[in-house]
Amino acid sequence: MPTIPHTTLRPFGYALFEHAGLPTDQAKIAMDHLVDANLTGHDSHGVIRTPGYVRGVKSGGTKPAGDHIVVRETPTSMTIDANKSFGIVLCNQAMQWAVDRAKKYTFGAVAVHQSSHIGRLGDYPPMAVEQGCIGLLMLNGGGRWAAPFGGTGRRLPPNPIAFSAPTPEGPPLMLDMTTSMVAGGKIHLALARGEQVPEGWLVDEGGNTTTDPKLWQEKKAAVFPIGHPFTGHKGYGLGMMIDAIAGGLSWAGCSAEQPTRGGSGYIAIAIRIDAFIDLDEYKKEIGILIDWVKSSPLMPGFDKIYYPGEIEAETRKTREAEGIYIEDSTWNNILEVADELGVTHPKI
Repeated sequence: MPTIPHTTLRPFGYALFEHAGLPTDQAKIAMDHLVDANLTGHDSHGVIRTPGYVRGVKSGGTKPAGDHIVVRETPTSMTIDANKSFGIVLCNQAMQWAVDRAKKYTFGAVAVHQSSHIGRLGDYPPMAVEQGCIGLLMLNGGGRWAAPFGGTGRRLPPNPIAFSAPTPEGPPLMLDMTTSMVAGGKIHLALARGEQVPEGWLVDEGGNTTTDPKLWQEKKAAVFPIGHPFTGHKGYGLGMMIDAIAGGLSWAGCSAEQPTRGGSGYIAIAIRIDAFIDLDEYKKEIGILIDWVKSSPLMPGFDKIYYPGEIEAETRKTREAEGIYIEDSTWNNILEVADELGVTHPKI
């Protein structure tokens, strides 16, 4: 059960992706994304995914970014066939292309289909914030294993949404959430650690709740929509709308037994703030919002009110100083890939 510094993980990961076939700059983007996910506390989207990503590149099933096809374009938008491009790299590019359009035309949107997995959505909208925009990303992907409200069948993906806005100081506002009770990566993480999942995440084929992640892995259980059991209709409704927007506009196709182009489409959106209000004035308003919310009396057991994105920033500082815990099964899988590629193990 090693705890490894991020400064050790990064160059090791760069070497893995390069040996698999990614260009140096793309290998850096890929591994930095994964390590940053761990640093912010989202281990389910961190280095645990390295073996799958690396093997995808090595096998040729996932291509380096650069061979995408623009199938439709306007001054403010693009629709892209990723042509099996490496998802994390292309999504970085898509968000930047959206920002470039927003800088010129106030709004920019880039929709993508046929991409490999894009990792943690929350990594992308802050790119827009750094350039004076609000960033938004929606995905109808992650595998169709979430149940609709009132059902037990695996019909929808987790359909996550992430968006970010600047603050006067400190980390930006940033919300990254699935519309299912949990992301699939969290269940994979429980499986890797030999743990049960919390009560209320999963429903089996008979309509009973279960804490056994193996049933989900065996496709004998689905994940409830967020808000279950009291407001699950809201999570389900939001998931349906994201499916309609991300799946429909991207050409990937909305969720079905066989989506039109495989599903897992996404749309990156940027909105230039100073087209509406001076950027400093906007940040001032966000500061007022944060201060007002944080002024609330605390419930018993709480010592602080966090704004969205603040916990991730604090976790990052801690893990940068103390290292990243990686379960044995994940670390052994990564070392196995290193052996396959002839990459030397790091000293830990």
